[in-house]
Amino acid sequence: MELERISVALRPRTPREAVDLGAVILRAHAWPVWSAWLVFTLPVAVLCVALGLLLNLPWLGVLLIWWFKPMFDRVPLYVLSHAVFDHVPNWRETLRGQWQWRWRGTLASLTWRRLDTHRGLRLPLELLEGLPPAQRSARWRVLCRTISGQANMLIFGCLQLEIVLFVSLFLFGVLFVPGEFWPDSWGAYAHEAIRTVPTTVTLLISSAVYLAISAMEPLYVAASFTLYLTRRTQLEAWDIDLAFRRIRQRLQSVGRTLLWLLVCGGLLCHSHVAAADAADKTEHIRVERVFDPSSPAAGTTSDSSASHGPSGEPAEPAVAKGDAKFAEAAAQAYNDPRFGGSRTEKTWVLRHPPKPQETISPPGRFMFGNLFASGLNVLLWALLAVAVGALLVFALKYVRKHPFKPGASVSPVLAQVHEVVLTQALPDDLAAATRSMWQSGQRREALALLYRGSMDRLATALNISLPLDATEADCLRRARTLDDTQRSQRVVAIVRTWQHAAYANRFPSDSDIDALLTGWPAQAIEPKAVQV
Repeated sequence: MELERISVALRPRTPREAVDLGAVILRAHAWPVWSAWLVFTLPVAVLCVALGLLLNLPWLGVLLIWWFKPMFDRVPLYVLSHAVFDHVPNWRETLRGQWQWRWRGTLASLTWRRLDTHRGLRLPLELLEGLPPAQRSARWRVLCRTISGQANMLIFGCLQLEIVLFVSLFLFGVLFVPGEFWPDSWGAYAHEAIRTVPTTVTLLISSAVYLAISAMEPLYVAASFTLYLTRRTQLEAWDIDLAFRRIRQRLQSVGRTLLWLLVCGGLLCHSHVAAADAADKTEHIRVERVFDPSSPAAGTTSDSSASHGPSGEPAEPAVAKGDAKFAEAAAQAYNDPRFGGSRTEKTWVLRHPPKPQETISPPGRFMFGNLFASGLNVLLWALLAVAVGALLVFALKYVRKHPFKPGASVSPVLAQVHEVVLTQALPDDLAAATRSMWQSGQRREALALLYRGSMDRLATALNISLPLDATEADCLRRARTLDDTQRSQRVVAIVRTWQHAAYANRFPSDSDIDALLTGWPAQAIEPKAVQV
């Protein structure tokens, strides 16, 4: 393993720090990981869902997508294991690399080890080290000795987040389903959905499961991989090994430099020694020419000058004179009363001394940030106070304009509609009464009467009783249960027309009203064609 190329700082870490490191590595290489993940896993997920629909087993596709997660984990591990060594493969290299790795461990993870809670930690051991089975089991016992509990917590935490994402995505999709398509009883619907599930619901659940797995599974693999790296760093001392390798590289580079310096210095010294020898030979020849070695005067002069001073007395060495002066100065210093000896001083001290005051530390480099945070906090509280005051002013103005009266309706228009819908009895000829009100200009009241009469005849046709709080969505759900398709479509058209008029103030044309008043439910008996 080329530890010099690794881009992760190798040092002993706690398991939580290792998990955080995995999230950081995944975030740094998000595009290579998820692009390869989608290319590899999306066709498999589509085939699983299609197989479940063909076999009329909607749950089979979801189960297969969840079951194949150990096989999907190979993709992010390949990208991350190469990325930490400064080589980030693209999705094509990742797909080609899957055939270079062994599949025996993956097959075991898909069969008898599918419910293993350590599969994320076992995956790099099987795919990256490539040990034989006997050595692999012994190494696994050593590897998981201290991080087994953290691996269990990691997989259960990721599973919980995966469930939360699935429920959130599923409910987000349900929000776009119109209310009339919702079942009357969720319990009955769940009991019926076990045997027959609509295709749209199957696709919605499968998509939510796949997206939740795609969001959490690469994170689980990255965190497990960094746990594996941290454990190997502890066991094999990768950080110390890497430090020694770097020291060796530095010493090798310094050694080469010192060798060159020694060679250059030796050459310079050799040239300097040669020049000095040549100068000594020249000076020796010159001295021999000036002085005669056999002359006694030369030796006498030399001895007298070396052993006597200018007054004829023997000269004292300079070092002895210096020592005498230092001893004299030291003796004067010791005799000084300010140095040495001992003395006693008495002072008054309070029995209960005051506590030392806390010194205010000078403002640091975060002073500007603290001032900015304090100002922002004051601004937010001020905005909250302004918003609350505005709401109170709006509420007071609204109450003054619209005083509350018990038993009275807020809107006079809705009061008229409620009076038409709830108090007036249904006429025998609903179509004629509705047309008369429409022609007299009471368009909203006419549509309200048509809506009420249609719902009454719908309840009669279905032999049920509609509750007073039934909404338009409830009426639409019951209208779709009619055996006659034409009657069901007429009721739906009447409900939609009433909704557009009541909530959007959009009224139909006269021709549309004539079409609604023709046939059931506006007419109790549909007109039959007379053959001539």
